[in-house]
Amino acid sequence: MNFTIIIAILAILGYIIPRLVKFGKPTPSKPKGEWHYRVRFAKLNKELYENAAEEERMELLYYFVQKIRKSDDYGITSLQEMPEPLKTFYFIDCLEKEVNNGGFLQFFTNSTGRYTKGTIESLDKIGASFNKSLLLSAVKILEKHNVSPESLRNLLDNHELHEILPIGELFQNEALVNDMYELDKQFYKSEEYLWKLSLTYFDENSHDLWPKLEVQ
Repeated sequence: MNFTIIIAILAILGYIIPRLVKFGKPTPSKPKGEWHYRVRFAKLNKELYENAAEEERMELLYYFVQKIRKSDDYGITSLQEMPEPLKTFYFIDCLEKEVNNGGFLQFFTNSTGRYTKGTIESLDKIGASFNKSLLLSAVKILEKHNVSPESLRNLLDNHELHEILPIGELFQNEALVNDMYELDKQFYKSEEYLWKLSLTYFDENSHDLWPKLEVQ
């Protein structure tokens, strides 16, 4: 065989063989962002919490409750079994983030709307009377426009988590949107700081929680 042909064959094999070897390898997963890692490795205990500043305490609680919720992909079991002080923090945190991001209507139409009753109870527990009145007013606005948290909850329960819901008609209802917006403005102007009340409530009600976390 011509020596030149042999060299050409070897060159072709040198190009193809490494690619054939790689062909059977699984595609590496994309690296996850910081949020996923902070949730995955979240820890909470008395020592960590008491040695943390206010902002750090909020982060400790936030990532730890997200870790609990992700344990069953935000199912009902993780919420039911969550210790009460953490559950109260979770409900308040969800309300604050949703309303700050897109108003009360976003709170109702996202998965957080499933827990309207629990959120109202949590606002009562932490002493957030003004924000509780706003949320109750938001419920009344829905009912005035022939919508209820229960009907939205049924709609949410019939869809997968994070699935886009067929709620376009709500946002096309100009009167409803305007009524909600008036409440949103009051929420944004309020000096009843939910994060601070929530943190105070946790501090006052976490004494029985620490031993439970130590054995996990």
